[in-house]
Amino acid sequence: MDKKSDKLDLDLWADENLIRRQNQLKYQFWEVLGAVGDEFPKSELSLYHCKVKGKKLAQGQDLMGLPYQVLDIFRDFDLEQGLNIRLLNWFGKGVYLFVLCGTNSHTDWGLEELDFQRSWTSSPWEYSELLLEEFSENENLNYIQWFKSLPVSSALSQNQKDWTEAIRKVLNSLQTFLAKKQK
Repeated sequence: MDKKSDKLDLDLWADENLIRRQNQLKYQFWEVLGAVGDEFPKSELSLYHCKVKGKKLAQGQDLMGLPYQVLDIFRDFDLEQGLNIRLLNWFGKGVYLFVLCGTNSHTDWGLEELDFQRSWTSSPWEYSELLLEEFSENENLNYIQWFKSLPVSSALSQNQKDWTEAIRKVLNSLQTFLAKKQK
């Protein structure tokens, strides 16, 4: 976004049809994210992690100048013992799945077999650096986070199916990890 310009783009501002289309699209994604979250009730999540706060939808208008929406599942952001699965819809960039897990509780849990990449940014919240690959690898992190890009279809039901399945695969991997850890 060019913040130095002294001129307003009044053509864009007055394009009611475009603005309505954008708002409809945001609403459609919001509904899909909510439906995905509904697939994972708190009672099921508590089988994987004891400090579950359930799910939460949130949205913002400015992640590097673009709107975004997130679905958080588990919502325990403790970097040592916590667990969170985040679905990020970054308009104009893509849909991404993040798994933030505690450095003490999930050290040996890897998600490479599910085509996730490890985050190496200085903070787990540096999405623009991470997704645009504008960072230097940092080995001394105080968090563990995995991420991957997810497909986006024009069919709402296909997105719900694909994104739910991606989260379900993470939970299955977590279940296997926890079972091995208890032996």
